[in-house]
Amino acid sequence: ASVTHSTIDDDPVACRISGLVAERQRDQYPGGLLVALRSVQRSVITAGRFGPSWSQRLVLAKWVTAGAAAIEVGGKRMRFGPGQVAIYLPTDPHRFWALGDTNRFCWFSTDGPSAEQLVRELGLQSGVYSAPPPSPRTLKAMARSLEDRSVAGRRASSLLAIAEWYRIANAIGGQPRHSLVDQARFIIDQEFADPELTAAGIAQRLGCHRGTLSRLFHEATKRTLIDYLGHVRCREAQCLLTTSTSSIAAIAAQCGIRDSAYFCRWIKKRVGSTAGHLRRQNLGERRPPL
Repeated sequence: ASVTHSTIDDDPVACRISGLVAERQRDQYPGGLLVALRSVQRSVITAGRFGPSWSQRLVLAKWVTAGAAAIEVGGKRMRFGPGQVAIYLPTDPHRFWALGDTNRFCWFSTDGPSAEQLVRELGLQSGVYSAPPPSPRTLKAMARSLEDRSVAGRRASSLLAIAEWYRIANAIGGQPRHSLVDQARFIIDQEFADPELTAAGIAQRLGCHRGTLSRLFHEATKRTLIDYLGHVRCREAQCLLTTSTSSIAAIAAQCGIRDSAYFCRWIKKRVGSTAGHLRRQNLGERRPPL
């Protein structure tokens, strides 16, 4: 397939952005962004197979606005045309074809440490769905944001990309999919101060066997449920000991540990410093200079 850039469009707004191509260079790290806009394009592509010439870790949404196309994911080939979007996730091998003699496409891609996670959390997977393309003005705004390499420009492009993924998810009606591990981690993050919080209790709330949840959690995080609970409590304890003026007993209670003596032994074992030492550091920093 060959790619050309259109110069005529019936839509007066779209006409101004026909042939639009904007991309953040591969060596430009999107620092500070969990989800970053990588590229946006509007092109005319002749019949044939097409795709990137280099391996990408991108999340991609692609539309045919005129003509027809196909995407192959996991060995399954699916056609798509106007009014449909083809979504590609980087963990799924894929190929694209332009099927008509002349086909108009638009697409955008995102990357960053949480790009794939965001799309999956929205209930989206690789495949073909019914969803309209971004408006011409949105495509133009996305392209302009990529030209601005300032911190504000990168953040603006990130917000535009995230908004588009939410729009697609709403159009498709996808239901967010949260794994048992995600739900267990959320419960611990929110309720670690509860001294009654246990692995068995979490499993019961999630409607699964404790052994199953423990195995899935360890496979996903490389740590046990109890170890993760201890990690979250210890992180909170260190923060409070070095910033709060509350008593050690009060801090222990805020971390889900009733016995302050046990709390002190537990902190010493986990961080190598006593609770008293961490507290003295805190008080020393707060003491006004002589």
